[in-house]
Amino acid sequence: MRDPHPVMGAVLALAASRRATVELTDETLEVRLGLTWHARIPRASIRAAGHDPLRTISIGAHGWRGDWLVNTSRHGLVVLDLEPPAPGRCLGWPLRVHRLHLSLADPDAFLAALTVPRPAA
Repeated sequence: MRDPHPVMGAVLALAASRRATVELTDETLEVRLGLTWHARIPRASIRAAGHDPLRTISIGAHGWRGDWLVNTSRHGLVVLDLEPPAPGRCLGWPLRVHRLHLSLADPDAFLAALTVPRPAA
């Protein structure tokens, strides 16, 4: 069996990055998962936020049609509904985020700091 191309190895190493940051300021929420995923979301776009009932077995950045899961843990998930959708990037590709599922070390403190309504069921 042939070895994978070295560039693919580098891409996979970046994609597997567990280094994530979430920064909430008065104006924005910035979410970054290593070099693979990034979004800067205006706080005014966060229409609803709450604990996420989603059960996941995966770690990383996964999305489809504007619904994104960005996590480094299967625990502490919150969900944010965004309107208008926020711009972001995954592996350099531009994307629009309508809904963001996010893992946090202290989801209760994060939700208290946001002070927005709970998401619709």
